[in-house]
Amino acid sequence: MKPTVWIVKEQVSRSSVGVNVMDYTPAMAYGNIEFITHSDMPLYPKSDVATAWEHDVKSFVGQYDPRSDYIVTTGQPTSIFAIGFALGLAGKRPRFLVWRREDDRYMEFQPEYPQ
Repeated sequence: MKPTVWIVKEQVSRSSVGVNVMDYTPAMAYGNIEFITHSDMPLYPKSDVATAWEHDVKSFVGQYDPRSDYIVTTGQPTSIFAIGFALGLAGKRPRFLVWRREDDRYMEFQPEYPQ
């Protein structure tokens, strides 16, 4: 089974021409692309969007395989941190793909964590 490349949130950039969607095609060399969330994490309580966001993160944590899957950290920093916290609570270590502009490709990165 092919690994999954989990992307925190699909990113778009605005330009004078309109909206440009970030191209994640180079990450497909590492596995199938899946998006963890569909929006930024709301920062206010009792939100239907927050409930859906939390559901998406719980689903991701259950499916994430730290032996083979990767994470691309895009989106709101608080969202990225919250997803990492959820992985930590589940005892799962993240493996990342980091974009290397100089090489025009992703590289694998798995930090060493204290035991």
